[in-house]
Amino acid sequence: MSTLGKLCTIAVIVIIVTVAGAGLGFVTASINTLPDLDGEIRPAASSQIFDANGKLLATVHSVENRLPVPLAKIPKNLQNAFIANEDVRFYQHHGIDPRGILRAFWTNLTGHGVSEGGSTITQQLAKNAFLSQERTLKRKIHEAILAIQIERHYTKAEILEMYLNQIYFGQGAYGVQAAAQIYFGKNVENLDLAECAMLAGIPKSPNYYSPYNNLKAAKERQAIVLDQMVKYGYIEQDAAARAKAEDIHLAPRAGQHAIAPYFIDY
Repeated sequence: MSTLGKLCTIAVIVIIVTVAGAGLGFVTASINTLPDLDGEIRPAASSQIFDANGKLLATVHSVENRLPVPLAKIPKNLQNAFIANEDVRFYQHHGIDPRGILRAFWTNLTGHGVSEGGSTITQQLAKNAFLSQERTLKRKIHEAILAIQIERHYTKAEILEMYLNQIYFGQGAYGVQAAAQIYFGKNVENLDLAECAMLAGIPKSPNYYSPYNNLKAAKERQAIVLDQMVKYGYIEQDAAARAKAEDIHLAPRAGQHAIAPYFIDY
């Protein structure tokens, strides 16, 4: 090999080592700034005020309108709607899903099928509970590492419960219980399939898919959710068809019918 060839080879090796070292340093620095997972991922909840007869007068929010509920009170149809649409391999992966990332990349690249994201439910929980919404490499590294750590700390049922109590549904509602009450005027455990599918479609774009803002778009998104549930075997085609045909009855917007306002303010 000529002297020039040797110099070029050495230069390439130096560049590779430098880039690898910088990358390793970046990842190490990212790991060192990760939030602590020792405490539970339990965001502040709202308080509810009832009269002497047990009638709800008002909900007083701490920071966010959130009413956590155990997974046992969340309908299976709602759980499955989120899994079918957000993370179909939720019960198989360990926080991150390379297959899901590749599938989402191919689907979005070719335009064949429903547009998908590559983040797992656990990654979304990590982002919503600990991280900002900024789209940077550092945040994505944090998200992936935290997702793996969360999977080591919690069971799948616990992760799904925390996720469903964490996500934002628009109209100031965080978590499935607050969303069920705001949109349908009922507790989440009483939602039917059509309502579950509509609710599961909202977080993709809470403002756009809010049935208060755009019922047509919300129904279209609901249909996609139902089709995904059929595709992955969670419901039958005829059940999806009935849910699509069902009229959605929305609750009045919050604040339209305040009860005992003077008592609540006092």
